[in-house]
Amino acid sequence: MTSQPRADAARLSTALWAVSAVLVTGLFAAARLFATPRFYFADDSEVGAFGQWWQLGDRLLSGRLPVLDPHAWQAGNYFAEGQWGLLNPVTWAIAIAARWAENPVVHTTTVKILFLMLMAGGVYLLARSFSASGPWSAVAAVLVPLGGFTVYMDAASWATGLFNAALVPWVWWGLRRSVESLRSPVPYLVASYVLITFGYVFGVLILVIILVESLVRAMVARDRDRVIRTLLASTWGALLTVAVYLPGVLTAPVTERAGLSIINTRFLNADLSDLMSASSPTATASVGSWWGQETAAPLVYVAWVLPLLPMLLPISRDVVRRCIPLFVLLALMTVVVIGPSQVGPLRWPVRFMPYLCLAVAVLLAVMASHSFPAGTTRRRLGWSLLTLAVVTGVTFANTPPQWRSLAIVMVIQAFAILALAYIAKGRRVPRGVSRNGVAAGLAIAVSGVLVIPQMVVFPFTPLPKFGVPDSTARMEAVLADASGDAIVVGDIYAYGGMDASFDERLMGNLWYLSPTPVSSLYTVLPYSAFSKDLCMDLRGSTCADALDTLWSTDGETGLPVADLMGVSSILAMKATFPDRPEAVEGWRLVSEGDITWLFERDEPLPGAGGVVWTGSGTEVTVVDSSDTAVSLRVDSVGADGRVVLSRLDYPGYAVRGAAEADPARGWLLTVDASGAQPGDVVTVEFRPPGLPIMIVALALSLGTLVVWLVLQRRARRRSGPPAGGAVTSGSPVPAAAPDTPG
Repeated sequence: MTSQPRADAARLSTALWAVSAVLVTGLFAAARLFATPRFYFADDSEVGAFGQWWQLGDRLLSGRLPVLDPHAWQAGNYFAEGQWGLLNPVTWAIAIAARWAENPVVHTTTVKILFLMLMAGGVYLLARSFSASGPWSAVAAVLVPLGGFTVYMDAASWATGLFNAALVPWVWWGLRRSVESLRSPVPYLVASYVLITFGYVFGVLILVIILVESLVRAMVARDRDRVIRTLLASTWGALLTVAVYLPGVLTAPVTERAGLSIINTRFLNADLSDLMSASSPTATASVGSWWGQETAAPLVYVAWVLPLLPMLLPISRDVVRRCIPLFVLLALMTVVVIGPSQVGPLRWPVRFMPYLCLAVAVLLAVMASHSFPAGTTRRRLGWSLLTLAVVTGVTFANTPPQWRSLAIVMVIQAFAILALAYIAKGRRVPRGVSRNGVAAGLAIAVSGVLVIPQMVVFPFTPLPKFGVPDSTARMEAVLADASGDAIVVGDIYAYGGMDASFDERLMGNLWYLSPTPVSSLYTVLPYSAFSKDLCMDLRGSTCADALDTLWSTDGETGLPVADLMGVSSILAMKATFPDRPEAVEGWRLVSEGDITWLFERDEPLPGAGGVVWTGSGTEVTVVDSSDTAVSLRVDSVGADGRVVLSRLDYPGYAVRGAAEADPARGWLLTVDASGAQPGDVVTVEFRPPGLPIMIVALALSLGTLVVWLVLQRRARRRSGPPAGGAVTSGSPVPAAAPDTPG
């Protein structure tokens, strides 16, 4: 066979393994739906992500990019929220599809499975860049999306976490091919842009780690060209990060995200003994969370193949040097996962488990590519079986009631390890058939088999399931005829899972589907003074006192708080108010449902955003008003020149023609017009805080892109096209272990 046909056959084999890994990942992901049809539609995906996508899609289809919504109150500062992905074209596509979708379950499930498949494709390419063979890269590609935290938390609920974990392998692969060689930086530029603009900080932190590692390694090697390329990659990422996260950082002082404390409450972090269960897909370990000291999900599960590690040792110095980036990420992720449960605004370090899985799976793929089958001996097989027995024993000690599932899994793993050793010796493998290919196929098949006991033990995520309707039309009919702006008071979590309850109320961001503006939405940045005043949590649920607060008279302005907010409808939950609340003057009960009381004003008020109170002797007329700006004509100025608007006093407001005063009640935007004259126009305008810096950062990032492309093109002209093969860490790629018995 000549070199060209061999090269063509190799490329075809590589493509087939890549496509197979992606399709198998989709198959395994879809298989979970047979046991739990709503597996990928729980908790935050139900009451957070879908409604957010729906609203964003609605705004985009009307030709607007949402910046601020006064009617949404603490959930309406969209650039500060970050995770709306306002600069992300992938999020836009998901959002537009959500707006067109008739079934939120089908839409969300489809998105999740596609991202799991995207993750597999990225892992495959990343493993290949570290010199793993096609078959073992496919194994890594299948294993990473099966990681316990990815499956049971990110994929089931926390969509932006899944999006980040799916993009990181692509970003890392793109970085390696553009920094370690002279290949086009476009894949890195595109993937990193999408990753950063998702607005979820955990993936960005991983990007920082891999960039710093790459820079340090290039500096140690005194490779000026790689240093320059890494600095360009870092500058691009840093500038985008500034543009995306600066509004949230500058808004944080008025939110519950403020503070830099480091604490450990043993909440969603692990310990070293927990990590001993990383090879068992049915072990819970002892990760504490909302349900106590143990969470009913395999959150620290990494891969069933971990006990194979002794069979793949030792590894050559060249392989170790090539895998330094993987060792660095693995070490840091291990330290983080077992570290404090909160470091400043960053909470729940188990959320880094997908990246620990990534480092482990790719490392094992590289090791297997260079050690299997030649390095397999009886002694190493014995050590692998002993490792399996030890880690299973420690896992059993942590969670004795799970002994049945642990035993079943251990037996499957033991037979799989023995079968791999058998394949390594070439027994019953036809001549001309790659033992690596057969072994990889077996490893992938076992990964799928182990999904079965996992789904038997854990058929769904431990996170809440609210039973949200599978019809957008049905949700659009909720509170459709209410007057003006509305707010929900009481326990919104009650009646979760009760289908009929959604005829009377929605939850979190699903309120965006209602024609009535409702302020009880989902936010990751609760406004501290506002949420404390109304005892409102981040999903819009309140205590019973919230109703009294709304109907109480503010001591400073003399108006009811509901008037200051421009609220005309109040939906009270019967779970909190079993007896009919007595409406105050000007309000009446208009309907009683099975789970709610609906109160409305006798005379509805204009909604949030406008002027709700002026000081004694001061009068103004609203000339123009939008979500982000209000223009006022001063008619008279009295002894008290204050003007209160029904808006949260967010950083980012600028007042022209007057001065900004201390916020009423600690959260209502207030203007002091004492220095104005009758006839003057006062303009109150909101822009995301730090907007000029954001614009400059985006412009500089575009400049960095252009400089990098120009330098890369010049360098390629000087050196010629890059050689084919795997992208390495700056050292030659030794041949993989021969596919013959050692």
